[in-house]
Amino acid sequence: MSEEVWRPLGVESPEEVARYDALHDGVPPWMEAALWNWVKVAISRMFTDSYGTRRPGLDIEIFEQMCQRLHIAAPDLRMKVWDGESSEHQRREAMMVLRAADCALQIADYLLAFGKNGGADELQAILERSGSAYRVGRRAQKPGLLRRVPESVQAAADAIMDRSERGGTRLAEAWEKLYGLDRDFSGAYSLAIKAVEDACIPVVSPNNGRATLGTVIRDMRGQPGWSLPMKRAPEYAPPGHVVVGMLQVLWTGQLDRHGGAEVEGTEVSEDEARVAVDLAVILVDWFSGGLVTRVNPD
Repeated sequence: MSEEVWRPLGVESPEEVARYDALHDGVPPWMEAALWNWVKVAISRMFTDSYGTRRPGLDIEIFEQMCQRLHIAAPDLRMKVWDGESSEHQRREAMMVLRAADCALQIADYLLAFGKNGGADELQAILERSGSAYRVGRRAQKPGLLRRVPESVQAAADAIMDRSERGGTRLAEAWEKLYGLDRDFSGAYSLAIKAVEDACIPVVSPNNGRATLGTVIRDMRGQPGWSLPMKRAPEYAPPGHVVVGMLQVLWTGQLDRHGGAEVEGTEVSEDEARVAVDLAVILVDWFSGGLVTRVNPD
C-alpha cells in the first residue's frame, strides 16, 4: 500500500477517516521536532576549525537578516574567536531565540526563500506527513509556503499566471494573499479585480484612461456582439452575457470597496475571496488569451 493512502490501524469509519485526513493550521505537536530540526539545518553552515576538522556552526548572516525581517528580538551572537564548542553554543542560542519567537512557519517560509541549506523537498515531506494545511510552493518568484489547494487547481492557476502578460502579476499577488501565510482576504479580492481590469480594459475600453471594471461592464452591456468561441450556446445564456455576468458578480461582490463604510457584514470572507480569485483566474485567461471577442462590432 502506498504512503498516500495509508492510515493508522483503527481509522476505518468515514468519520474517523475525515478526522485523520483533516489539515492542520499552525504547527501541531507531532510536527514540531521535525520542523525545528529542519530549521536547525537551514540556519547552519560548515566551518573548518584550527585542527582542520569540519564542524557545523551558525550561519550568522542568514540568522541576523531573518530576525530583522521577521521582527524577532535577538542578542548579538557574533563570535570574535571561533572554535567548535563555542560554535555549537552559538547555534543552540540561536535556536532558543527562534523557538521562543512563536512563528515557526514564518521562519521556515523565510529560510525557504533566502536560506541555502533548507531542503524544500525535505520540508514538503514533513508538511505532508504531518497533515499540515501548508505546502511548499512559490511566492514572489521564490520558494515559500502556501495553503494547500487541489493540485489540478494549483496547476491551472500557475499556468495562467505564468503566461498571462496582462493581469498575471496581480493575479499571482492575489493568489498569495489568499493562500499565503499572511492571509488578507480583502486584499486578495481587490487584487483579483485589478488583475481582471488589467486583462479586460485593453480589450473592451482601450481608449479610456480612467476605465474600471465597472465601466467595462457598462461598455460591454452597451456594445452588442461580445462572445466566446462556442459553436453552440443556449439561448437563455449567450456566452457574452455569461462573461458580463461573471464580471458583474466579481464587481458587485466587493462590499468593502469604499473605505470607511461602517456597514455590518462588509468584511470580505475567505469564501468570498476564493470565489473572486477563482473568477479572476478564468477571466484573466479568457481576456488575455483573446477568447473574449466582439462579433460584428459597429
